[in-house]
This record gives sequence, structure tokens and C-alpha cells, in this order.
Amino acid sequence: MRPLADETVKHAIAWHLQLSAAAEPRKLAERIDQWCAEHPDHALAWQRLCRMQQELGGLRQHLPSADVSISLLHDAHCDVDRRRTIKMLAVAIAVGTPASWLAGQQLGKQADMTTATGEQTEQLLTDGTRVKLNTDSALDVEQLQGMTNLYLRRGEVLIDSLQSRQPLRLYCALGVCQSEGARFSVREQQGGTLVSVLQGDVEIAAVNQQRRASAGETVLLSAKGIHEVHSAISPDSWTRGMLVVDNIALSDFVDELARYRQGLLGCDPAIASLRLSGVFQLDQPELLLDDLTGILPVRVIRRTRWWVRVVPA
Repeated sequence: MRPLADETVKHAIAWHLQLSAAAEPRKLAERIDQWCAEHPDHALAWQRLCRMQQELGGLRQHLPSADVSISLLHDAHCDVDRRRTIKMLAVAIAVGTPASWLAGQQLGKQADMTTATGEQTEQLLTDGTRVKLNTDSALDVEQLQGMTNLYLRRGEVLIDSLQSRQPLRLYCALGVCQSEGARFSVREQQGGTLVSVLQGDVEIAAVNQQRRASAGETVLLSAKGIHEVHSAISPDSWTRGMLVVDNIALSDFVDELARYRQGLLGCDPAIASLRLSGVFQLDQPELLLDDLTGILPVRVIRRTRWWVRVVPA
């Protein structure tokens, strides 16, 4: 599960694109062999890429044509789906994600566990791990002899493997988390993946970086690496049907509440920086919105059930 540097992965993908279009592939193959011999990470990146190339099969039509270079990663004008595929492929190679997860993401395979907006679900795995999905989430489960693999497609999951009889890996958009008896949550959000450790230790690997997070720590996996952060939202309060916040900006609170209800919910910029703390019940988000008017100088405008906005009082 050794992570690879971003540049190493990009070079491996670029070599592959060139090889598939080379007029004299034998000569280029010799150059690739030389590159692989320069450093063990080069060889590992090429090995992972070749293995994925063999396993993915049906994904090939989604990849860019051979004359397109790695600059696709940064070209805002190229096909969005192809850029997304290349980026996912790069992360998968960097952290050793199985090709089956990437294929499921791209080909629209139904996830093993899913929730709609406002829903939650829980499952006890055969190894003793308890998995709980939050609102609008999707997770794949793969139980092997001696290892449990989880693949978070979207949303948020809380994992309790304290009673598990084997190691566990959770693969997310920007890396992989591994534990042998821990309780932790993983959340995909704008700007990265948030990992909060509640009990035990979790080994986290992302592009260019690897670190251990212990109980009480929250880290953000992003394109810049792994960084410890402070979250104003209790990471497991949702499992008890509550939203527990500490000195959170009103705009962030409204965005969080919007995850649990249908329709558009917005916050006027004039009151976005107001702060609040407290414990709120998630089962009735409309009543929760009304409660805000007694806590802060705000009012709630409802044009329809599907269009709601918090504005100055």
C-alpha cells in the first residue's frame, strides 16, 4: 500500500499513452524499461498501470486517444468525463486501488450499500465490522479471506472495526485508510476527503504522503497531501440522529443541513459569518430551520417546499 509520487504516476500514464501510439513500440519499450530501472517507484507505478490496463477492459473507450498527452489533467477545455477518468486512474495507481473499484465508478455499477437524501443505513459484516452510511452515500463491500475492502463512492460512512477479526481497508477518492481495530468516519466533500478517528489508529495513504491518525484527530486528504484540520461538526453525531456543532459559521451550518433535505437551501451572504453552537435533531430539518430564528437574528423564507433561504431578520 506504499503511495507513489504524483509526478511518477503522471510519467507512467504518459509512457502508456505514447506506447499505444508509437510507430516503433520496441524502441519506446526499451526507454520505458530504462525508466523503470531508474527507481523502484517507477517500476511499481508501471506495474500497477499495466495490471489495471489488463483488468479494466471496458473502460478503454473512456480513456483519451493515444495522441493526447497527460496535459489532459489540467486542460479545462477537454472532455470532462475523460479528465475525471484520468484523475481517478492517477490516484488509483498512486495508492494501489484495485481496478474493480475504478471500473465500478466509471461503468455505473450499482453500489452494495446506498442511501437517498435524508436516509441512513447500517450493516454488520461477517468479520464483525459495523458499517453505517449517512445521507446520499454509496459504498461497495468486498470481504476476502484475511482482509475486508470497502470502497466509498460518495457521501459519508462510519466504520467500527473494533470487534473485527481481520484488517480493513477503505478506499476513497483521494487515498486509502487501513486499520486493524478502529472506529472512524470518512466523508467525501468539496475540496477533499475528511477522515476523523474516534477510537484506535488509522494508517492513511494518499498521493505523495502517508501518515497515521489517532483517536481525536481529523485530517483532510486533498491534492496537496494530508493535513490535520479542525472540524466544527462532531464527526459521529449523525449516527445518533443529531447535528452537534461548535462555533460553526451559519453558512456552513446551512450547507450541512442541506445534505439532509430535498430541494435548494441557501444562506444570505450578509449573515453567512454568524456563529452558532449546539445540539440539533436531524429527523425534522424544517423545524430545525425554524429554531434558528430564536437563536440568531435571521428569518426563513420559503418560496416553495423546494426553495428555502435563510436571510437577515
